[in-house]
Order: sequence, then structure tokens, then C-alpha cells
Amino acid sequence: MGKHIRTKSKRRVNKKAVGIAVLFVLCMSVGLVYAWKKLFTDAPLNNTAGSITASESHTKYNILVLGIDKRRNDIGRSNVTCLLIVDMDKKTISMLWVPRDSRVDIPGYEWNKIGHAYAYEGPKLSEKTVSTLLGVPIDYYLAVNMEGFQHVIDAVGGVDINVDKKMYYYDPYDEGEVNNDGLIDLEPGQQHMDGNTALQYVRFRHDEMGDIGRIERQQKFSNALIEAVVQPATLTRLPEIVKEVQTSFDTNISLATLLKIGTCVPEAYQKGLNTEMVDGTPVYINNISYWLPNIEKMRDQIARLEDIEKTDSYNHETQNLAAAYRNSTKNMKVEIAR
Repeated sequence: MGKHIRTKSKRRVNKKAVGIAVLFVLCMSVGLVYAWKKLFTDAPLNNTAGSITASESHTKYNILVLGIDKRRNDIGRSNVTCLLIVDMDKKTISMLWVPRDSRVDIPGYEWNKIGHAYAYEGPKLSEKTVSTLLGVPIDYYLAVNMEGFQHVIDAVGGVDINVDKKMYYYDPYDEGEVNNDGLIDLEPGQQHMDGNTALQYVRFRHDEMGDIGRIERQQKFSNALIEAVVQPATLTRLPEIVKEVQTSFDTNISLATLLKIGTCVPEAYQKGLNTEMVDGTPVYINNISYWLPNIEKMRDQIARLEDIEKTDSYNHETQNLAAAYRNSTKNMKVEIAR
């Protein structure tokens, strides 16, 4: 394998999030694991991951991936929100992710940052919120928290990464919540990373490259994780990996559907994984930081990624949403973030 991940957008990304590229690879890894389990061991697959919520005749799947930052005294919110678009006919996979600070209309609540949808009512409200924003149905969701991320990496057997420079940062917000009590401390050089070390690597964001550097590291880690998953030695750990995956993710994707999607992954990866971010602008609204989506450009992105014809009805819906955004900030102080 070893193909690169194409990145079409390098805008500023959200802070304190497990890399979306990493979460995506975890999703792919699950599919590969189940595919291998079926193909090489012919073991039965128990449908314990949730009921099928969309027709199995689907040739395209919209999967909402959520990275959950859950604290002891906090229900948690989604610090990562990404739409995976899996086209079974074309054998392609695209990612469109929504920055954590995106200002959205949360159905039944109010305008707020998108991560609050999960805090209010969990993944189902996150689905509704993203569907309303993007104008497409969501077939499934897949959510993982920091602890689950670490467990899956450990179950796979870790990953090999060449750390290009010293990474050191202490965040008191993470004290008592993640391993090392909020300390990220990595030496440069080739390393075999367990789950804890990997989490430090993908969370680090304090260098001269800022968020752009973090995106590059997340993509680098994603490729390394894929390489680890596709190694023949991984087959010997299938029972352990399958068990850990089932307990580390919250999802309504059935094993049968995951297996079906997993068969698309190798060819899609060889073609190159398309990653984009919702078009928008960083702003301050009443002195609170937000990512303000550019509705027209965002809906153009969706139409292209989903092969949607931009009919009069589609354009009218886009214009209505853009007007709702404009009206929502009337009489508010809006400043472009510098």
C-alpha cells in the first residue's frame, strides 16, 4: 500500500481533538478486521454492533464519525465531527469534517458550537444537526472517546512512527483525565507507539506549524496505522482486536454492513483518500470564537462529493440556510479572527 492521503483543504482546524484522519483509519481498520475474520477464519459474525438502519442495497453510505471528549463530571461533547462518504460503486472514500467551533442551528435547542449537540442528546442529535447543516441524510454514526482510541491502538499492536522533533506541552485541562495527567512528552526519532503515546502524538498542537503541522502528523499516523493493520501478523490477534473494537466504539452500524463497507477499503485506499473541510471563516461573535460556514461553498462541496444535481430546489434550500445564518447574527458583534 503506502499511498498518500490527498488533502484539498489546509485551513485552520479545531483544538483539543483526536485527529479526524486517525478516527477515519480506525473505522477502516474495523472493516478490514471483520473482512479478514470472515475471509480467513470463516468465523461467525455476531450482530452485536447495532441494528441495520439503512437499506443494504445502498451503493453509497454517509457515516458520521464523532471523536468524544468525555470527562469525569461532563457528559462529553464531540471535539471531532466528520462525514465519511463511502461510494461502493466507484470504490472511493471521502471525508468532509466540520470544525469543532462551527456555529450551527441545533434542532430543538439554539445556535451553538456543533459539539454541544452531542452534549445535549448524544449521537442522534449530532446526526440531525449535521444532516441539517449539510443537507444530506446520515445512514450511521460511529463514536469513539480518548480511552477507546488508546485501547484499539494497543489491540492492533501499536504503530511505528518517526517523530520529527521534540514534542513537549502540559495542559492542565487534561490533568487526571488522560494518561500522563495532561503532559505530552515525546522525543524525536523512530518509535513504536502504544495507545497512550499515539494519543499524545495526534493531540500535540503547540509548534511553529500550528494546526497545519498537526494535520500533517495525523495523516502520517493514519498511514502508519493502516500499514500496521494490513500486516499478516495482525491476523493472529484478530479475536483480541475484534473484542476491543466492539467495546471501544459506540455505533449503530451492523457487523454485516461494516463487513460490506470493509471490502471497499483496500481499493479506495489505493486510489487515495480524499479529505476536505467545510468551507468557512474563523470569527468572533460577541467575543466568542466560532467557525462560520460559508453555506454556498459548503453546499457546492457536498454536491460534488455526493454527486448531487444542483436543482432549483437544492439551490433554494441553500439560499434559505444562508439567509438563516445571516439572520441569526443580526445585532451581534461579528469580527473576523486574525
